[in-house]
Amino acid sequence: MLAIQVAELRFATEEGVWVLENLSFSVRRDGFVWVVGPPGSGKTLLLRILLREVRPHGGQILLLGRNILRLSPKKFYELRKKVGYVSEEVHVLSGRTVLGNLQFKMRALGIGGEAATEAIERALDLAELHGYENAYAKNLEPLELRRLGLALALCPDASVLLLDDPLRGLGKPEQDAFFSTLERINQAGVTLLATSREAQPLLARGFSPDSTGHRGIVYLREGVR
Repeated sequence: MLAIQVAELRFATEEGVWVLENLSFSVRRDGFVWVVGPPGSGKTLLLRILLREVRPHGGQILLLGRNILRLSPKKFYELRKKVGYVSEEVHVLSGRTVLGNLQFKMRALGIGGEAATEAIERALDLAELHGYENAYAKNLEPLELRRLGLALALCPDASVLLLDDPLRGLGKPEQDAFFSTLERINQAGVTLLATSREAQPLLARGFSPDSTGHRGIVYLREGVR
């Protein structure tokens, strides 16, 4: 079963420069795949296309078995609830606690009671944030702040996570710890698609250029794939 299937995806700038051209790859339901390329290669653009914030100039995208380019806004909104997104700069409410941030999101989605409690507990567990519930976001170290970003993206019940350059700016010990958290989330059944500028840390952790496997790397290059 595939969680994400991209076929012959194309996107060009207004000046006619191809950023993505005939890009094809897939991510299994149990997959953990990285999209690697230099700045300007279209990594963030690809995630925005998957979130339907930008419309491509050609190709097909299946997300959890649904063709997102053909879904009505209402149907895509329902599908979007299953897809969490963590931007390169994690956006949180700095004046609220970790728990307060998660509760705020649940209220914004109109989810309360036992359903909200269960979703928050799952997110805290998968993001390894137990013990930080009462810590204010503004006081968190970079590692815990990114874990809070993960927890927010997991709520209420994400089965796919898209992450934009989540390792950037972290030292080696923090990268190792964050990788451990990502592995935990993936092993719990959440599909992960993340971007990175560097392949070496990923190759060292057993990711393969064969993107059809469980742990793969998709390479982009600047300008055109």
